[in-house]
Amino acid sequence: MEQSSTAPGATADRDRSPSPPTRRVIDIVSLLATEPEPIPVAVLADRLDIARATATAVLAELDSAGWVVRVPQRGYRIGAALTGLTDPPLPHGVGDILAALTTRTGCGATLSRIDPDRLTVLDVRHGPDRVVPGIPVGHRIPLQFPAGASVMPWRSAAEQNTWLTAAPEVERRTASALLSLVRERGVALFRPRADDTGLVDLLADLLTAAGTELLQSNLRTRVLRQLAELTARPFTRAELDSDTVLPLSYLAAPVFDASGTAAYEVQLGPLRASTTKDERDGYIAAVRDAANALTAASKPGH
Repeated sequence: MEQSSTAPGATADRDRSPSPPTRRVIDIVSLLATEPEPIPVAVLADRLDIARATATAVLAELDSAGWVVRVPQRGYRIGAALTGLTDPPLPHGVGDILAALTTRTGCGATLSRIDPDRLTVLDVRHGPDRVVPGIPVGHRIPLQFPAGASVMPWRSAAEQNTWLTAAPEVERRTASALLSLVRERGVALFRPRADDTGLVDLLADLLTAAGTELLQSNLRTRVLRQLAELTARPFTRAELDSDTVLPLSYLAAPVFDASGTAAYEVQLGPLRASTTKDERDGYIAAVRDAANALTAASKPGH
């Protein structure tokens, strides 16, 4: 009779564990981390001696968190969110720099890592009057227009081309113009459409009042997706230079790592229905200063 293929010690560990469900998650992640190829659900369940339905449920949660990735027709492998935990630690001064930015502007700020396929929030600092709506540490979004616009002018031509071609066809000319403008000004600014400003204020106030951690995950995702869609119109060159009072959603600037790669972006979220040119220029100066400080903190010996 063929011997069981259960991972050595897995069943015994679960029997002794004070939290068997947690132990199952550990076993699944540990197994995937040691395998160079994707593992089908059936094989994983057999090797760990757990029910296939249980393995499927755990993998679905891990997949939604980015800890594992489903490879069609092949199974699951470790995902970018988990492998990213072994990335070099951020400089110790990151929190202080972001906190100083929020104090200077009164707005919430984030620092995100920009990978070829996604943006991952690494640190969040809430402003004194409004939290960063809906964005928790670890939040990930696909890297496609307009996400990552502040770093894209300094990324490879291949990454730029992928980013541009992934944009909706009606937005590609806007996306291309945005890259030129960001390279010139060193910052990306976004605004809602004029008729969306009131709804943006309402959604942001609701998220602030409820607290992002208190919202159910699926509801937070839906509200955040809607808010992103409403606030993602890039400023044009004419608008940046205009003296007109304009709404302002977010602005972001690139942060360069020790190798000189635009690996991160610092983002500020005023989410204001109206700003003067002087106010916008103040926000631009503040986020640039923070980005420069973060870049300096990334250099060896800092």
